[in-house]
Amino acid sequence: MRKTRILAAFFISTCILTTGCASTPEQENSDTITVNLSKTKTPAKTNTKEETKKQESKKEPEDPPNIKFVKQLQAKLDAGDTKGAIECFASIPKGLEKDMELKLLLGALYISDSQYDNAITTGNKVLEVEPQNMDALELISMAQRAKGDKKSYKETLDRILTADPFNSSANVQKAEDYALSKKWKLARECYRKALKGDKTNMDARFGYAQMTYYSGDIDDAKDAFQYIIDVNPNDAAAYAYLGKIAAEEENYLKATRYVTKAIELDPKNYDYWVDYGNDLRYQGKYDEAIKAWNKAVELDSSYFLAYSYLAGIYDEQNKYDEALKNYLKVIETNPKYYYAYEEIAILAYHLEKYDDAIKYFNKTYEYSDSFAYKLMIAACYQKKGDNLKAKNTLLPILKTLNKDSTEYLLVRFWCEAYSRNAETSLIAKINKEDNSNKRGKMLFYMGLYYELNGFGEKAAEYYAKVTGMQAPMFFEYRIAEWGLLK
Repeated sequence: MRKTRILAAFFISTCILTTGCASTPEQENSDTITVNLSKTKTPAKTNTKEETKKQESKKEPEDPPNIKFVKQLQAKLDAGDTKGAIECFASIPKGLEKDMELKLLLGALYISDSQYDNAITTGNKVLEVEPQNMDALELISMAQRAKGDKKSYKETLDRILTADPFNSSANVQKAEDYALSKKWKLARECYRKALKGDKTNMDARFGYAQMTYYSGDIDDAKDAFQYIIDVNPNDAAAYAYLGKIAAEEENYLKATRYVTKAIELDPKNYDYWVDYGNDLRYQGKYDEAIKAWNKAVELDSSYFLAYSYLAGIYDEQNKYDEALKNYLKVIETNPKYYYAYEEIAILAYHLEKYDDAIKYFNKTYEYSDSFAYKLMIAACYQKKGDNLKAKNTLLPILKTLNKDSTEYLLVRFWCEAYSRNAETSLIAKINKEDNSNKRGKMLFYMGLYYELNGFGEKAAEYYAKVTGMQAPMFFEYRIAEWGLLK
């Protein structure tokens, strides 16, 4: 299709140059006299009224129909008026009706205007005359793909690649299909074939570099992106990917240089500002990182990622109200991002906003039915002084737990009247847990139980056991830290 557009543009420019600049018969037969006005003085001649009228009545010769059509079409294309360009074809002169390149241009315009059936019909008209016209087949495959006709699209693509295995456009399309399915290596191979068919195809060149990066061949990816920059020093995306690679290698200063170049070339790109913020953060430039992520929000306030980073950095700085505000924006813009519900619930609990904590722990439970969320909800009710609701929250989940499990014994211990024997048996079972994360969670809920029931020293003892663990991977760890500060 890229070739189609080039040929169509060439056709239009050729028509204008060859026909628009042709001499008229009068010009060809007339004698030409050159007069040097600087050396010859000629008396001024005054036109009579009759001569003036004759001059005014003279009109510019009208363009032939072909040239008139081409100029009108070119004007619409130059103005980016797709619909207007399509409308031009309603009055196409007979001399151009059978021109295959113009038909293909019309088909490309139909695709741009989402008129996919018309594009397919136009492409088939070309095939009726030229059955092996690759541009027409490419046009049809693009339209079929855009309208979601997977079966026909695959058949057309196979037809192209059977006739021309290294067809650049078809291989790029196939590569993009593989990429959507995250089949990076298959996509890379298709991009490689596309480049074998057309080394100048920069879409294929970039796709090959990108798939090489996703496949984990970092050194090859560096070379591929650097090649793109060598050919086109203004390719912002190539700089951005080199920045990602540098960041993965923990060379954040180098990453910053690459991403700032990408931003310089494309200052309205959301992803570049997000990456820039991350690179600054890892250099300890937190305020600058916040500014970068806020710039991303300014560019697109409907996407969740920058809010997530802002929430995280504010959380790290103990600016919990700001963190909470940004986590709320995360779920507003991406309601399925359930990790944010958990973070909101934790912060709300810490800020003693227990109703909010209950709401968001319940929301988190919808995505991950861990007994831990129900224990936290029960804790919120106890904090609010409603022990009955706390108990009623836990009783139903007892039915879902294995009676021989530590989880069952822990929830039952929370529900029933205090028993010294039950406590001793439960603690012994917790200490025997092999999984450190599971053991840490259980120790936390013992500490929380003691806190809620007025045993401050015992609570601190168990919270200290939790915080003394190395690299814990459970959300309760943070609450244990806060518990020790009380």
